[in-house]
Amino acid sequence: FDADREAAIARAFEGGVEALINVGTDLETSRKCLALANSNPSMYASAGVHPNDSSDVPDSVYAEIRELLKEPRMVAIGEVGLDFYREHSPHDTQKKVFRRFIHMHLETKKPLIIHCRDAYSALAEILREESSAPYSGVIHCFTGDTASMLPLVELGFHISFAGPLTYKKNDTLREACIACPEDRLLFETDAPFLAPNSHRGQRNESGYMIETVRLAAQIRGVDYEKLASTTTANARRLFSL
Repeated sequence: FDADREAAIARAFEGGVEALINVGTDLETSRKCLALANSNPSMYASAGVHPNDSSDVPDSVYAEIRELLKEPRMVAIGEVGLDFYREHSPHDTQKKVFRRFIHMHLETKKPLIIHCRDAYSALAEILREESSAPYSGVIHCFTGDTASMLPLVELGFHISFAGPLTYKKNDTLREACIACPEDRLLFETDAPFLAPNSHRGQRNESGYMIETVRLAAQIRGVDYEKLASTTTANARRLFSL
């Protein structure tokens, strides 16, 4: 977004988006997210290390992320988690790094933004091992089925749906969206990836989220404005915005 960041932000707000959370994937991007949040009163940030980058995380990175989380515009830890699809980092290494961020979450009370791909069973197992108390956080860009979603809801997590909800062959994902409790439901873009169906293959941007929410309202049989209001309130409550 370097070439047209301000225009893309303006399009999002003009389309009805009220606030943006820029999500860090390593120390460098977490710092950039914070800088953007500090420059715009409607933007917030998170700090974390993506599981694909978990092979080389020195202790100094955890210490620096912990310091970033003290900043007022830093609202969450993430994205962190497990990715058994791309195999960029060994599973054991991913689990070790993820546990470190779970401990950070339990200490700081900052909600988790969790990336999970082809690893929902392992994710739930680790979360149960680390704490019996309800968690605060979101399974971001959820792509699983209802059976893999419900245990995470029971652990306290919100479930966030993105552009893939609108893809024609994703009936299983739509079933999960229908089954998700209203007070745990969130939407996102995952920009610049996974644009909704009408923009599929293009760079995604925050304003496109409206298409995802409209489709969700349709399949859940509710009014779009009501769903948008409810899920915005869910996000504000979760991230203390």
